[in-house]
Amino acid sequence: MPKLEMTGKFYFDFRDIFRAGRMGFKGKKMFMHFLGLIFGYIVYEVLTYISLANSDVINSFWKTYGLCPVFLISWKSSIILPLPTIIMMVIGAIVWIIIYLLFSTAVSKVAIEELRGDDFYSMRNAFKFAFKNAKSIYVTILGLIGIFLFCLLLPSLVGIFDLIPKIELVAKHFGTPLTAFLTIIVYFLGLFMVLTIIACLLGLLLIPAIIAVTGEDTFETIYQLYSTIWNQPWRLFIYTKLIWFVAILGFSIFAVISIAGLYMAYLPSMVLAKQDTFYFADVIARALRIINADYLISIIPGASSVINPMPWTLDLATFFLFISFINIVAIIIAYPLSVISSGYTIIYVILRKKTADENMLELSQEEPVEEQATQSDGQKAEESTADKAFS
Repeated sequence: MPKLEMTGKFYFDFRDIFRAGRMGFKGKKMFMHFLGLIFGYIVYEVLTYISLANSDVINSFWKTYGLCPVFLISWKSSIILPLPTIIMMVIGAIVWIIIYLLFSTAVSKVAIEELRGDDFYSMRNAFKFAFKNAKSIYVTILGLIGIFLFCLLLPSLVGIFDLIPKIELVAKHFGTPLTAFLTIIVYFLGLFMVLTIIACLLGLLLIPAIIAVTGEDTFETIYQLYSTIWNQPWRLFIYTKLIWFVAILGFSIFAVISIAGLYMAYLPSMVLAKQDTFYFADVIARALRIINADYLISIIPGASSVINPMPWTLDLATFFLFISFINIVAIIIAYPLSVISSGYTIIYVILRKKTADENMLELSQEEPVEEQATQSDGQKAEESTADKAFS
């Protein structure tokens, strides 16, 4: 397969970070993150309302929050929730993060192949790559958590010994002095634990990029993560600030344009479209209440502040409208997520160059499995023909 040329000049410094705003605003990447958001959202809401099915607070929860994943956003609720509901919400949030990591890896794979010159790298191959490396993604996260717990366990051995009958005396006269003598070692162990916490937090953003760029296993991914944080902390800090600035700015502009465009497009219908005693504005207001966006009702001309019963046709219209609103919100959020995935891919390429003087853009583009199989069959056929010729 011919080697592809890198698209545009790559500076391997902060100037490349600003590419992420343009790279993130690509339908392919945004659609991939959109799918991840919708899948995670469905899992979260289903788990939440299943746990509330036999609860006394389900009606008040629906009236207060509707289908807005408020607990995931603020980690608190104005309603006292049953313990099973809180547990299911936490599980739903974790599942959402798991889905995000998988889809972010796929988007990062598209981004790195785009930087290497392949603007037509398919979503199918990106998802195939992400699922193939899913084990490395999740085991890396678990590995970081395991490292932290192991480091936390070592200084805690004396306290654990105190819980064992008839060993307290040994722990008091030998374990405690030994722990005191090892204070310097414990100090450096604590520093490593702080580094591991930073690695865990940044890992949610960097691990998909590292795996997409290198395709390495769990051990190598952990090594590259620690190496990047340890060798380039200031660049990583500054580049992270830059990429979040680009993502937030892009999100704000895209959100304002999206809301303004939808508002102008619907304005005639909100003012004029009357069905018996109901205006289209009332349907919009009801749909906004379902997704807990009551604060937007004030800008809907003619919308009633009271929720009245509606004919089944308007109930159906409300259903399709709030589903559409949810999808629009997911599309808007997909853009900054796409910017972040693309941005951290760029960041890792820059820092890998600074750390190890390796240009990760010069790697040959990954060939699809089908092409590899076809090429392999062709090579076997050619070798067989050559063997017959020589014989």
